[in-house]
Amino acid sequence: MGTHTIKTAKRNPLVWAVLATSSALISSALPTFAQDPIRVETNEVLVPATVFDVELTRAWKKDNKELFKAIFAGDVKRADEINESILVRGLTEADFRVFEDGKPVPVRNVSFERSPYWDFQDSQYFHTEFVGLGEGKWSTREWPPGQVGAAVSSHYVVAYSPPDSPEGSCHEVKIEVNRPKAAVLARSNYCNTKHLSSDPLNGTPLGSQLEKELASATDSSFGITATTASLFADGNKTRVHVALDWSWKFLAHHFTAIGILESVYKKDGTLAARFSDGYAGTVNGQRVPRDLFEDIKRDQFPVRYETQLFLPPGEYELQIALSDGTKFGRTKLPLIVDNLDRKALAVSAVSLGKQVQNASGYSEQTPSKLMGTWAVKMPGNFKPLVSNGVEFKVSGDTRFKKDQILYTYFEVFEPLLEAGLATAVTIQERVVDLKTGESVSDPGFISAMPYAKAGSALIPVGRGIHISNLPDGSYRLDVRAADSVGKRTDWRSANFTVE
Repeated sequence: MGTHTIKTAKRNPLVWAVLATSSALISSALPTFAQDPIRVETNEVLVPATVFDVELTRAWKKDNKELFKAIFAGDVKRADEINESILVRGLTEADFRVFEDGKPVPVRNVSFERSPYWDFQDSQYFHTEFVGLGEGKWSTREWPPGQVGAAVSSHYVVAYSPPDSPEGSCHEVKIEVNRPKAAVLARSNYCNTKHLSSDPLNGTPLGSQLEKELASATDSSFGITATTASLFADGNKTRVHVALDWSWKFLAHHFTAIGILESVYKKDGTLAARFSDGYAGTVNGQRVPRDLFEDIKRDQFPVRYETQLFLPPGEYELQIALSDGTKFGRTKLPLIVDNLDRKALAVSAVSLGKQVQNASGYSEQTPSKLMGTWAVKMPGNFKPLVSNGVEFKVSGDTRFKKDQILYTYFEVFEPLLEAGLATAVTIQERVVDLKTGESVSDPGFISAMPYAKAGSALIPVGRGIHISNLPDGSYRLDVRAADSVGKRTDWRSANFTVE
């Protein structure tokens, strides 16, 4: 079950509020007298809050067979109806009370919105994805059999005007509603910090902790696998896709928040870019019936993260720190940002993955199978890796089992297509044994035109390769492209192992 982001909407001063280190379940209060909203033109704090009917939620948790039946049947409407049935709707600003640091503050307005998380049926099973504070994508582990992921799909956004406070100060937030037998799920604190949207943890306690851990010489508590891929983008910069993987077993079972800090350094050691993101978990509430939510959190452990950044071509080092507030993981890897030529036939970096999923939110070719497909554009500049209506999930861990399919994603750029000139593009994929240097699979050139889009020079190619016949060992996947006017690219490569 997801929780949401506290943030501020800018009016005049550049003041922002971001997640500090925790969220909480807050119980309903006795009926209170309503307060009229007071309009302040400086800034406001926006608190997403989900309000549940306690009795309906308890009944839903006891028997959710109808919901799972609707999910497996692809009945989006019915699944949404079941999810929404446990919510308390129709509340206005008169029904909410907000306290900052124990003192009541006037509520400006209340709206009702869809929550920033979605459920997916991927090539393995089901999982949930969240939009983070830094607008990257967090993905949970696959749901255990018989479990349902996110339980609700909508929430209130309560806006209030915060009292003046020094920059960098953090504040406790508590929300109450004047409805009996209602429970509120909301963040419990925020920090008044100035930051870029790509670095929301900068200046927060969690961000400071990540900075110390990134600079620490001690061994990390758990391992992170990471990979990057240079993809085509407009202008003189390259879009770099970053994917991280880790085991959910390494995370604390009662984490309040997970943060990621990624720093990009030039060869001379100077900082080229920095970005961060955060995911908040659910913690035990105060005076909320514990049986409502005690089992949901373990099924929502994030195990992967994806983000994208834009960098000039060059050689860098990427340093990454991940922490749940108790344990931390740390890794670093060379980052080669390619100068992708947009004037001639070219191929991007090659990405490898273990999962694919329906991307009907970006394509009209396939119908939505779950209520959670990305039916709206993701915020920010994140562009999912979609080919022919299927999203490819890049993996930082490139160790594959024989019974897995090796999924690969890369992009071919052919300027002749954009110019409307007649040409045909082909691609070739081969697998090379790194020990012997011999090719063990090479079907030759095949047409790339089934992946092309009319009027676009960019051809996103996503394919699956069966590896069950490969012996255990280390391999290299090579990819290149050619066109009908005689142009041919160099090989682009990615290594993997079969176990």
